[in-house]
Amino acid sequence: MSEQRDNETSKNDHIQALISGGAEIAGGAVSGALGFLATGLIGAAVLGAGGAAAAKALKHIGQEVSERLLGPREKVRVGGVLAIAAAEIKQRIANGESIRADGFFDEKPSGRSDAEEVAESVLLKSQREPEEKKLPYMGHLLSNVAFDPAISAQMAHQITKAAEQLTYRQLCILRLAVVKHAFGLRSENYRGQGSFSKELYQVLYECLDLYHRGFINFGGEVAFGPTDVAPGKMTLQGLGADLYNLMKLATIPNEDLAPIATQLK
Repeated sequence: MSEQRDNETSKNDHIQALISGGAEIAGGAVSGALGFLATGLIGAAVLGAGGAAAAKALKHIGQEVSERLLGPREKVRVGGVLAIAAAEIKQRIANGESIRADGFFDEKPSGRSDAEEVAESVLLKSQREPEEKKLPYMGHLLSNVAFDPAISAQMAHQITKAAEQLTYRQLCILRLAVVKHAFGLRSENYRGQGSFSKELYQVLYECLDLYHRGFINFGGEVAFGPTDVAPGKMTLQGLGADLYNLMKLATIPNEDLAPIATQLK
């Protein structure tokens, strides 16, 4: 009994260290996450069965990941994303929202729940993500999936994979597609333009890639190459809209959008 208690204490210490180490990315979310996870399930149970289930899933995966061989920077990334997700889930439950109750947090015959598998996918992708500006949005993705029964486990994995493959600049472009009028983006394509600066054509290729993935469209116009991009007609569609909502890309600061918008005017 004493050995089991010591083992549990050690696991709690590991996840507490992991979350605390993510403060550089998670900021003030760390304290909320510690209250939700590192002190055990008692505090989470106060918020209801859904809170306990969410805390159990995140805590279990966090413990597993914390026991793996991670480099110093990888610990910061994983801890930060886990802290953001846990703190947001805690706050939303406290605000009266309900965790999804469609079996997402229930253990399967394999012993793992869909929630644990999705959380592991998000954390492992975050572990290897060199563009750390993306990480807070990976945390938002993980927390939002916990509340939305319309997002199946399979779709959550699909969206997580898509998020991993996009650059931070492409996430900014998805945001620009929503606020294009506020930034006065160019309404026409570039077919008649003879030359392009490196600063412009690299952004156009990022836009074109989003188009080929089916995440944006240009108002019904077909785009075969970068000269077909029409920034002022960019519109989210399909998984692009799901990424935008689940990752809370509306919170991307304007200071990150402005340099991209300057190229697309």
